[in-house]
Amino acid sequence: MKILHYVALQEPELTAKYVQTLCDAMGTDAECTISNSLSDAIRQLGAKHYDLLHLHGCWNYAAYRVVRQALRRGCRLVVTPHGQLEPWVIEQRYWKEKLPKRLLYVKRMIQQAYAVIIQGKMEEECMQKLGWNSRTVIIRNSLITQTITPQEMAKQVCQVYRKIMDSNTLELMTDDTKITLRQLLKVGITGDERWLDESCVRITDHAQWRMLYCHVHHEQVAEVVKRGLRILRMDTPDFDIQTMPCFMPDGYEPSQTIEKAIGMQFATENDRLLATFRHLRRQVLHKRLTLAHLVELDKELRNHDCAEDQLCNALEERHLRTFAGRLMQLMNDLTGLDEGLMPMPPVNDRLTRLMRRQIDHHLRI
Repeated sequence: MKILHYVALQEPELTAKYVQTLCDAMGTDAECTISNSLSDAIRQLGAKHYDLLHLHGCWNYAAYRVVRQALRRGCRLVVTPHGQLEPWVIEQRYWKEKLPKRLLYVKRMIQQAYAVIIQGKMEEECMQKLGWNSRTVIIRNSLITQTITPQEMAKQVCQVYRKIMDSNTLELMTDDTKITLRQLLKVGITGDERWLDESCVRITDHAQWRMLYCHVHHEQVAEVVKRGLRILRMDTPDFDIQTMPCFMPDGYEPSQTIEKAIGMQFATENDRLLATFRHLRRQVLHKRLTLAHLVELDKELRNHDCAEDQLCNALEERHLRTFAGRLMQLMNDLTGLDEGLMPMPPVNDRLTRLMRRQIDHHLRI
């Protein structure tokens, strides 16, 4: 991981010493660069790609400009306020300084952070009262307490970095990784490697494999992908997904299977599919459609025959046929469902693309 630490020259000397101690203790766990001027930070961001920007302090306007540049370049943000969001600090020059800065950029910066590292329970209570970011992590400062060593402090901070990089990994995955994911889902669903276009499986980077594993675990399709890997007998890095925590969006709930939601008692396969499409329409309206739903529907269409003409007529009567066509397009894009297995033609329009964005962004912080 490549980390850029930004601490403005105006920050207290203790903050600068903390950053130096943290970087020295981190060793080879992360590649750290320290910058304390706006021009240098922007030059560093332009010179090479950083995975994370670690911002120290929050009231300096130059820090906000660095954050904007970092986010534009795909960096993720972690903030350590160093007590600067405690009430007694905010109350100093509140009307002339703190309130305008709070409204213009400070609150926005804290909200955009994947995580806020705080250094004690009192600071945690202040963050809870502000309500700007619920993803707070307490890590003691070894410079002001003997309850933690610099090495342990650096280890815990590095764990936060890793947790951030394991969150919403879809936006970090390369096009090759996304194509490989589609192929693995298709093989895992069908159980047949003959469906595979071997030229599409071309992940060579260990970090990309980790991102793929994290993504399929969070999307609740890990078993399908693992089945695909077993069928292909692929030699891939071994990750213990259960020990790879991540940050989830506020209000996140795991998706419920279609079968559990609609039940199993149906007279015909057409009745079951009608209930499935109605359920998925509700999921879209509530912005809860996920990749797991598409995988489950893909399996249903591959493994069970339906009376296609009757199904299409029934969907037309219920104003669901176009919606079902959009699902066909999404499955073609994401799970590799072929048109010959679709009960109706795929529909690729603006609403299809909005549904795709909903699937891609539902784990977004």
